[in-house]
Parts: sequence; C-alpha cells; structure tokens
Amino acid sequence: MQPTLDTPPGATTELPVSGPRPAPIAASAASPASPTSATLATLSSAAALALAACGGHVDTPGPNGSSTVGGLAGANSGGAAASAARPSEVDAARFMAQATFGVRSEQEVAALVEQGLERWLAAQMNERAELHTSYIDWQRQRNGPQTYVTEDMAYEAMWRHWLHGQDQLRSRITFALSQIFVVSNVASDLRAYGMASYMDMLQAHAFGSYRDLLQAVTLHPTMGYFLNMRSSERSNATIGARPNENYAREVLQLLSIGLMELNNDGTPRRDAGGATMPTFNEAVVKGFAQAFTGWGFALSANFRSPDEGLDANWKTPMVPFESFHEPGPKLLLGGATIPGGTAAQDLAAALDNIAAHPNVGPFIGRQHIQRLVTSNPSPAYIDRVATVFNDNGASVRGDLAAVVRAVLLDAEARDPSLGAAGRFGKQREPVLRLANLLRAMNVSNKTGRNAVHALDSGDDALGQSPLLAPSVFNFFSPNFRPAGPLAAAGLVAPEFQITTETAVVGSLNFLRRVIQEGGHGWAAGRLDFDWAPWVAVAADTAALLARLDLFFFHGQMSAGTRSRMAALVDSINPAQTQERVKAALTLTMVSPDHVIQT
Repeated sequence: MQPTLDTPPGATTELPVSGPRPAPIAASAASPASPTSATLATLSSAAALALAACGGHVDTPGPNGSSTVGGLAGANSGGAAASAARPSEVDAARFMAQATFGVRSEQEVAALVEQGLERWLAAQMNERAELHTSYIDWQRQRNGPQTYVTEDMAYEAMWRHWLHGQDQLRSRITFALSQIFVVSNVASDLRAYGMASYMDMLQAHAFGSYRDLLQAVTLHPTMGYFLNMRSSERSNATIGARPNENYAREVLQLLSIGLMELNNDGTPRRDAGGATMPTFNEAVVKGFAQAFTGWGFALSANFRSPDEGLDANWKTPMVPFESFHEPGPKLLLGGATIPGGTAAQDLAAALDNIAAHPNVGPFIGRQHIQRLVTSNPSPAYIDRVATVFNDNGASVRGDLAAVVRAVLLDAEARDPSLGAAGRFGKQREPVLRLANLLRAMNVSNKTGRNAVHALDSGDDALGQSPLLAPSVFNFFSPNFRPAGPLAAAGLVAPEFQITTETAVVGSLNFLRRVIQEGGHGWAAGRLDFDWAPWVAVAADTAALLARLDLFFFHGQMSAGTRSRMAALVDSINPAQTQERVKAALTLTMVSPDHVIQT
C-alpha cells in the first residue's frame, strides 16, 4: 500500500498547469550487487574513452542508426517533416531524446509510434503540470508547518519533474528557457521559494507568448533580485542614486536580441563596408534602465530594504513604487523614444519595443534549436523557425508553442543521416545524461522525494546543475568555439565550454558510482534503480545491446561501439546479469555516440 501524502496548499497558476500533490512513486524491490574485481578490471580499459567524449572520433552510425523518415515534405515552415507519417521506433526514440529527459520504457516509445509526432506534441502541450512550489509546500508539512525550507527542496522539485513528470515536453522546454533567462543560486542567496516559483513561471509560459514570457521574467522577484532591477530607483544626486543598468543590459544582450543585428536566418547583417552592426549602445541601455526603475517586492512597504525573509515576496510579481520611478523621456531600440509615464506604462512600452525587434525570432529560435536538436543549425533551419516566430500562420508573433513545433518537426531535426556529415548534433550536457540514466533505470522512491541536489562540482559530480550556473551567461555560451578542428570549421560547441579534463573524469566517476550503487541519494530521499527489466535480458548480449541502443543511443549506436560493448559484456559470466548491465552502462556513459546526440 502506498503512503498517503497531504495535499499542499495554493497549487494554482494562470496557464494549463496544475499543482497536484506530489504522488508516491512505486519503489523498486531490486537491490544492487557489489562489482566484481574482474568487472572493474574490464571497465578500466574503457576509461580511456572518456577523452573521446571531449571531442574524439565518433563512429559513423551503424545499421540501427541509418533509418530514414518516410514522407519528408515541406509544410508551412518550409522544412517541416510530414508529421502524419507514422514514425519508426528509432525515429520515436530520437525524437524523445530531443523533446524529453529520456526514454523510460519501451511502452513510451511504442505509444509515441502509435500516436505520431504531431499528436504527441499536442497532447504534451496540454498536459497539466505539478507546480514546483507545491512540492516545497508539501515538504514543509511533513514535520509540521514550521519546517525549515532549504534550497535543496527547490532542486528536488525540478528533478522530480524531470524524472517522474508526465509533462516531459514542458519540463524540457522549461529547462531550456532557464538556460536563456538565467538566474543562479551560485552565491546561495536565492530563496527556495524564489527558485521554485521562477521555474513555475517559466513552465507556465513555455508554450505561450514570448512577449508575455518576457514580462513575467522581468517582474519575477527572483530575476529582480538576481539582476538588480528590484529597488532600482530614479536618479537622485543628493544620495548618489541612479538607475541600475544590469538588467537593462542583459535583457537586450542575453534574453532577446543579442549584440549584433541579424538577418532572419541568424547570420549577421552588415553595413555597406561589410562591418557588423550593433543592436544597441550605452545610451539605449541607460534608456531601458530608466524605464525599469521603481519596482520592488510586492509585500514590503519599504522599497529600499524589503523583507527578503517573507516567502510570499519571492512568489509574487514585483509591483511599482511610483515615487522611485524615473520621469521623462527614455531612448529605446531603433531610435524610438517614449515620453515617460508611470512605471507600468514605461515598462510595457520598453518590453513592446524589445519584443518587436526583428532579431528576436532568429536569436531565440536558434537557442531553442541548440538546446534541443543541434549546436550548428543551418541558416535555412533558423530562418524557418524564425519565420514561425514572426508569424505562426495566424498573424500571431512570438507563439512559443509554434516555435517548439517548428524546431522539433523540421526536416533537419528529423533526418538521422545528417549526423554522419560531422556538422549536425550536439553534446548531451551532463544534466541530461544523468536524467537519461535515471529515467532509463526507472528510479523510484516510495516517499515521493529525491536527494538530487547541487551537482555543479566538476571534481566529484557533473560540473553542471540547474539554477547553479556561474553567472548570467549560463554554464556555456551558445557561441562557444573550442580551439581545434571545430573552431577551424567555423562550428560552435556550447557544451564543450564545461567539458574539461577534470569535469570529464569527475562526471564519469560520479555516473559510475551511481551505476555501481544502483541509484542516487541517501535515507528517505534515495532513488533506487529498477534492475528487473535489464537483468531479464542481460544474459543475451544482443538483447542487452538492443535495449541500450534504444534507451541511450536512440538507434544511433555505431558499429564500433557495438563491437566494444559486445566484447565487454561477453567477458563477464552470463550468470552475473547485474554485473553485465553495470559494465554496459558504464561504457555507455563514455561512448562518444551516446555523449554526442545526432
């Protein structure tokens, strides 16, 4: 019988996102066995493959990775795959790698094959989601209403969504948005409710209007605190006050248009002399900083020293304090000037000005593609997605649901053969590799909790963790070029910015430890592997490799990896089924064609 959990209060939001109680998750009865010395010795030979994950040779996909998508044809986007065609199992698994946190069961893949990509997207966009804040509410009630709230509870809420949530697409897009609209607790000064509420806000707007999302981000108290818009006030020479420019600069540079004028296909616009053209200058930053003055925590009367200990202040959009708002005209993008009004009027005009800029479509569209599909989308791919951003077909600009569909259904996203060309694909960032592993092993905890907390250490964890980026620039830049062949080819590889020798070894040791221990965490928050489906096929090397290919390589396991994997598994006694699975999983974690998504 499953334990009964109390229903948390206040689980509501303005979009089709709900906050049901955190439900119990069926526990696994299997317990991990300790590794044998023979297995460990065999695995040590695979450790050298870690460097390959830093950019070594990736074998050409073998027969299981050469499937084709039937009936590819142009649609409104000019390059969308014919989504009415029934996808193959491999196509469905690749799609899930791009749109979710990983395959959890063969049944999920079979359901997607039966449903089709377009219908699956529509269903996912209408799936109701649990609120991150409701998880913290529930945690507070476990030992009475005075239970101390910790930042770890916010991290647990995110991982609960990723590992067990039915709204996988919304959660994956929310994570992508959190890497564009970055806030970070790296200084341990954000409150748990602030982080959880921020993620709730992103997921509520993941399939809505970009303009609405931009306003929700701007007025969220966590962003206000992180980039200093909260309590930014009008110029006052007497006390030496002037508008804070931090958010004004970053909302332009990172959250909307970037530093250079762009064509619709993401390539830089150039003047008559061939030089790139900046999108804004310091005068424009000052104009936006002035427009953003006079906003503070909603439930604190003191503008300059609000109550940061009040949880509700971190969950409620900021409100205007008119006496602190800069009066007079403000210079915005494109030479536009607003005459000056109330704080709300100036903020609305400033955000309208940003959202209407022609850069937003290619700038935001490209980053959606990078986070889900490939680091180096072709200009034509960016153009198709930006065109949908500009007009969803119903004269609506900034429809993010239409953008997500355009990204995932584009012919380039759906064509597995592009990976062999060497320019298509992306590194699976460490957080996604861990989520893929935990979902594939169907981890469970009968209490509904987990103990997946800060994993940003590169020495003994992943070197990456949600909401713990080192700065507003995220863990990596969308334009990062590692020195060597990729830079020489003019390619970017964002995730390689955190792929150092230390991080590769540290993350491998961490993932190997999770595998050997059969789960992650401790005490009431431990997540346990469900070994049963894996050990059931482990004695049959071909069957085990087929399951690994579906869950971790998504049909793209190369002939070279298949050969190495088979040799490793065959070196272990078929009766030691769990040891075989552990060895295969560990080799998977460092295999280039798992680490690199194509």
